[in-house]
Amino acid sequence: MHRQPTDPATELKRMQRRMNDLVSVLALPAVWSGSEPSRILNTFLDALLIMLDLDFLYARVRLDSHEAAINRLRTAQPYGTGHSPEEIRQALNYWFGEDLQQWPTEELRHLGGQEVSVFPIRMGIEGELGLIVAGSQRLGFPEQTESLVLGVAANQLAIGLQQALRLNEQKRLASELERRVAERTKELAETNEELQLQVGLLQHLPVAAWTLKPDGTPDFVNRRWLEYTGLTFEFLQSNPEAWMNAIHPEDREEASKAFWDGIGSGQGFAMETRFLRAQDRTYRWHLNRAVVLRDAGGKILKFVGTSTDIDDRKRAEEALRTRELNLHQITETIPEMLWSASPDGAIEYCNGRFVEYTGFGPEQVMRDGWMNFLHPDDVEPTVEVWKTCVKSGAPFRVEVRTFYAADHTYRWCVTSALPLLDQEGQIVKWHGTVVDMHDWRQAQEELRNTQAELARMMRVMTIGQLTASIAHEVSQPLSGIITNASTCLRMLKSDPPNIDGARETAQRTIRDGNRASEVITRLRTLFSKKQIEVEPLDLNEAAREVIALLSGELERNNVILKYEFSDLPTVHGDRVQLQQVILNLLRNASDAMSGIEDRPRQMMLRTELEGEHVRLSVQDSGVGFAPEAAARMFESFYTTKSDGMGVGLSVSRSIIEANHGRLWATANDGPGATFAFSIPCENGSAGVCLPPLTNT
Repeated sequence: MHRQPTDPATELKRMQRRMNDLVSVLALPAVWSGSEPSRILNTFLDALLIMLDLDFLYARVRLDSHEAAINRLRTAQPYGTGHSPEEIRQALNYWFGEDLQQWPTEELRHLGGQEVSVFPIRMGIEGELGLIVAGSQRLGFPEQTESLVLGVAANQLAIGLQQALRLNEQKRLASELERRVAERTKELAETNEELQLQVGLLQHLPVAAWTLKPDGTPDFVNRRWLEYTGLTFEFLQSNPEAWMNAIHPEDREEASKAFWDGIGSGQGFAMETRFLRAQDRTYRWHLNRAVVLRDAGGKILKFVGTSTDIDDRKRAEEALRTRELNLHQITETIPEMLWSASPDGAIEYCNGRFVEYTGFGPEQVMRDGWMNFLHPDDVEPTVEVWKTCVKSGAPFRVEVRTFYAADHTYRWCVTSALPLLDQEGQIVKWHGTVVDMHDWRQAQEELRNTQAELARMMRVMTIGQLTASIAHEVSQPLSGIITNASTCLRMLKSDPPNIDGARETAQRTIRDGNRASEVITRLRTLFSKKQIEVEPLDLNEAAREVIALLSGELERNNVILKYEFSDLPTVHGDRVQLQQVILNLLRNASDAMSGIEDRPRQMMLRTELEGEHVRLSVQDSGVGFAPEAAARMFESFYTTKSDGMGVGLSVSRSIIEANHGRLWATANDGPGATFAFSIPCENGSAGVCLPPLTNT
């Protein structure tokens, strides 16, 4: 920073200069007299920048009482050439912030690598007029005399700005008063013109229009009303009820009452009456409405009204009511239970068939009363589904037990509904039906029972075909039992008795007896007739038991059976029925290879885990099947065997589907075909299969 000279002569000159500056500052108000605030500020900045030899002078002041504060900056050369006014203003705000009350009284800062002393001066008692900031690179700035000059100058500027602002405010108020007087004068002139224009407009309105005095006497009627009724304005002014001559005689009494009630209450009126149309001497419905006009004090000035021909609309409404009546009659004659609901799900209508079926009256069904005729166990889940559908707009369909008034029982019904949407896609109404499906469900149950019986009969047929194989399996352990028993007797009769040998042959006898018992047990289980027993089971173990039962027959048919068992989780199903499916698939595969002589009769049984399902597949190297047979092979009574009945695969599919699985067939890349089924794991619905209970 630059240092000021300190010799006495120079100091004296500087003091004299400051005194002259002070005098010049005190003389500024005379120069500013009558000037605009912006000119006062500019003169002040220019004069003080040169007077005090400042590097920059910054001002933030309010030049107008109705506008925000503005920023002004003056810089000296060459200092100002290095930084723009905006950069200096941003630097000041960065140093001290936006709050002027928080700016320090004096501060030393760096600007562009140079030290600068910053001296802020607030204007006004609380600094409400703004802030003046002087900046200089001189060492020791501001000196006492400079602070004095700056303070006096700021006060003079504040006084000058306040006087200028007051003068401007007076000018603004005078101008505003002149403007309001001119506007009011113009409004009065325009009001008069507007009244004349309104009268002209009322004459050309496409509806009949009129005005009444506070006592109900007409004081204006447009040409359309007069031409429509054929009455004259002079006749209408003859008495307040003269206009009623145009009204249908049957409507006059009611119209008179509505008219005088509206006039007497000062509220106006609205009524529908039939007016005579003079052109064809016919009466047509009109909507007559009158509103009241009051002055600022609430006094009635007049009534303004219109008469609108609504005859066509009335006829359309009547036609609509007729159609609605016809629709209602149709819904009442349809032999199904029908109902409708509002967009929020509240029941609004149910037909007579519905009332007759449930025994509940319409008023008992409205809103949420429909829950009363549902079986108590079905109410909560049905309500949850209905609320979800009403919220999302999705179709509604549930199977519920509904009270049947004829025998006071609950019968199964299907309740369904679809939303009726408007052009914007918003729900207007819900329309639904209730269909009794109790007999159908019973028929389905009987069908399932029949299928179960058919499955049992298939097991009987299968057992008949396996008789020879089972006899062979049983004959071997029986022969062993007889041989071992004879040997045991001989050993006991010998002298001395061979106790150890007899004990060993007795143990072999027990072994062969258990073997025969196992064969008989497997046969009895498969042949038994009992209800479906759903339980956790190991599919690998079930398949092994079927293989053991069928192994003899496969050997006689020269079938080479291989199997690959994966580690599987438990499944949930009926063990006997699933074994019947496996047995059917193995026998079908064996039969498909019975005529094969040019290649080995190989069969592969494989189990695998697929996500939440386990799969069992049987692959053979037989004759396969034709493409046209693929779509029909699971149909009842369809077969490609000369001695087949065509029910084995159909029953097998029913069993698998009852266990929530599926059964399918695919042709191999080479000879033969593969039949497979998959069923869910025991806890597949939870998303994760449990590990197997035992390793097989």
